[in-house]
Amino acid sequence: MVLREAFFVFGDKMIDPKRHLLRLNDWSEERILETVDIAMRLKKEIHEGKPSTRFHGQTIGMFFEKPSLRTITTFQVGIHQLGGAAVILDPTSIGLGKRESIKDVARCLSRWVNALVVRSFKQELLEQLAEHGSIPIINALTDDYHPCQAISFAQMFLEQFGTLRGKTVAFIGDGNNVANSLTTLASKVGMNFTLACPKGFEQPKAVIDETAEGFKRHGTKYRVFNDPKEAVKDADILYGDVWVSMGQEGGKDAKQAYFLPFQINDELLSYAPAHCMVTHCLPAHRGEEITDSVMDGNRNLSYEEAENRLHAQKAVLWQLMSPTDK
Repeated sequence: MVLREAFFVFGDKMIDPKRHLLRLNDWSEERILETVDIAMRLKKEIHEGKPSTRFHGQTIGMFFEKPSLRTITTFQVGIHQLGGAAVILDPTSIGLGKRESIKDVARCLSRWVNALVVRSFKQELLEQLAEHGSIPIINALTDDYHPCQAISFAQMFLEQFGTLRGKTVAFIGDGNNVANSLTTLASKVGMNFTLACPKGFEQPKAVIDETAEGFKRHGTKYRVFNDPKEAVKDADILYGDVWVSMGQEGGKDAKQAYFLPFQINDELLSYAPAHCMVTHCLPAHRGEEITDSVMDGNRNLSYEEAENRLHAQKAVLWQLMSPTDK
């Protein structure tokens, strides 16, 4: 797969990434910020008891290979709040790529639902569905990226700090899918991004290379530290995630030994500025990557970010789906 003239060439088909949310790097700074603005407006309208009927009578399909609480709930509630409905597509029953080809599944679903939300192991699956289908494909997490989480974080951060530009997010842990999408977000909107991780657990070179121009254009920084205390010294927010991602539990014990010094706890927070806050994409393994005292403390914004998953994902649907009444 290569990127050429803002289109993906995948198989024999040109895929316009603007029709989907496959990864955050496909969207411009303007579109990301517009999506955050829409999310904030939709949140305000719900709090005022003014839900939209933009997608009345429409349906999204939801195909989840990995477990989920926040993503699956918020997409279902979100499409309902916008006047539509969701259908859960059981991976075991469908047997995607085994019982039936990805091509045939994509073509059938395109005639039944108005968008498809996918949580999968392989990023390639989303691109194959986009290649063969004719409806928006939304990345609800893969091993490589988690764009909906990054948009929710941007909304939460903007609500709490008033601006994104020039601010610094320090990701404490593995250079994983969430870190990748947050790096992309930072490079797009003018934030600094710091990764604190043990040696050997850095982000892929491809992610660093494709975001370098954005950091340069904004005059912001991408940095990696192997000492978490150094990494947090100028942070506005610390970001936590599990040390072992879904599907990689087999190596948990060996991996945890490397990450014990990278726990987000009161001691680590003492090295950060007094205004520094904390968030976690959840689920949190209390006592591992983050302590109870931090999770239950007054500097934790994880639940505010989780709340915004609902509104940010509604905004993604708003951007990608066609309204019922045009």
